Amino acid sequence: MTSLALTYFLSSRGKNNVSFMKSFHAHIYFESNDVLLARLLATSAQSTGHFNSMKLHEKPVGPHSTGMVELHFNESSYSAALEWIRGHRGVFSTLIHEDTGDDLKDHTHGICWLGPALPLDFGFFDFRIFTN
Repeated sequence: MTSLALTYFLSSRGKNNVSFMKSFHAHIYFESNDVLLARLLATSAQSTGHFNSMKLHEKPVGPHSTGMVELHFNESSYSAALEWIRGHRGVFSTLIHEDTGDDLKDHTHGICWLGPALPLDFGFFDFRIFTN
């Protein structure tokens, strides 16, 4: 089901206008003892056609406190991607956010959690801000 905001966004710009399309990430988190299950989930996600790319991080990376399956998708496949994630994430907590290029904002504003929210290391963002 498409959200009201996404429906308005698409109707105001046209579904086929790729230059205005938003990008999204989903982070499906898993613990180290669930790596095999995460690999199966990643392989399954890759075969759906809903995702532009997929990365499997077996160890924490960036602000994320555990390993994760990272899925990239755009708004034209948002509904299908969200439906797939909801139906296949199992017990894994999942963070979904827009990808604007502002990592701190993307991980703190307008985010959606499926399952319990996990801690993010916001110090990671502060370090990057001061070292660039």
